[in-house]
Amino acid sequence: MAILAPEGMTFEISVPVLIIGGGACGLVAALAAHDEGAEVLVLERDPIPSGSTALSSGMIPAAGTGLQRRAGVEDSAELMASDIQAKALDRAPPEIVEAVSRISGPTIDWLMADHAIELELVGGFLYPKHSALRMHAPPSKTGAALIGNLLGAVEAAGIDVVTDAHVTDLYAEADGLVRGVRLQRPDGSVEDLGCETLVLACNGFGGNAEMVRRYIPEMAEAGYFGHTGNQGDAVIWGEALGGEVQHMTAYQGHGSVATPHGILITWALMMDGGIQVNSLGQRFSNEHHGYSEQSVAVLDQPGKIAWNIFDERLHAMGQTFEDYREAVTHDAIKRADTVAALAEIIAAPSAVLVTCPQGLYHILC
Repeated sequence: MAILAPEGMTFEISVPVLIIGGGACGLVAALAAHDEGAEVLVLERDPIPSGSTALSSGMIPAAGTGLQRRAGVEDSAELMASDIQAKALDRAPPEIVEAVSRISGPTIDWLMADHAIELELVGGFLYPKHSALRMHAPPSKTGAALIGNLLGAVEAAGIDVVTDAHVTDLYAEADGLVRGVRLQRPDGSVEDLGCETLVLACNGFGGNAEMVRRYIPEMAEAGYFGHTGNQGDAVIWGEALGGEVQHMTAYQGHGSVATPHGILITWALMMDGGIQVNSLGQRFSNEHHGYSEQSVAVLDQPGKIAWNIFDERLHAMGQTFEDYREAVTHDAIKRADTVAALAEIIAAPSAVLVTCPQGLYHILC
């Protein structure tokens, strides 16, 4: 991940805008640059673009969208920014929070109107600490569908996406101005490309165990549910170019991933009445704090696992999520009709489950 001097370099191919990363961030950036009249090239290290978005539920929070207005939902960028800061305990940079909140609604409307991205307003539950319905997602509520839609839009716009192109180094002047990149192909061959503008859409460093151990040691033993290509490339390059890192201890975890299946179980179930218990049958937290906060709570439990417990009503809600239906298909969802049967599945004492506060165990999934 070196910074190379461009002196004496002649790039046979150079593009006005070069984007590293073919996930949702990179693809949306490509569409935005293209719509402003720029020629764009996207480089993706994998054979098929996906990124961590493909592993998610594909939900995008946005305020003031056309979908919200048509559904009669009152929301604003100011309210969204306030919700984010409350959730972040006022530790998020206000200028970034306000900018993201302000542009979120117009971005959703632009993606739908100009690029035929199929999205709908997700109803039925409020996301943790959000005070309005503002999650927008594909009908299947999967990140894979969102990535598929974005790739289709990029293709329709005539934007080139080069896959199996692992960028290893940047060419930059002493003042940090980037002139090009060096990439490696699967066969070991090396290519150099020039650029006028470089966009780093490389996500974070969740796939880099050493960086996770250094910056967020409390998550060092957690399973990584993200794209393995998130190796901290942009952070490493940014520091090498003289940038200053901030908020490196921040992360998004998830306390509800089916094990060992590796399937996301929507937190909507917890927000609408489900609970979590540990392997001893004990409830151990307030699940409404959010799924990211819950990741730490789950790691503190025996065996670093928890059981989601919910009734038939919530099971039906879960069926509206494609990931959940996949979990059912792979037998990751267990059913118990009695407390004793539930206790046997968990291998926990029935008496503990009976006394567990706010537990409803008559029909369980």
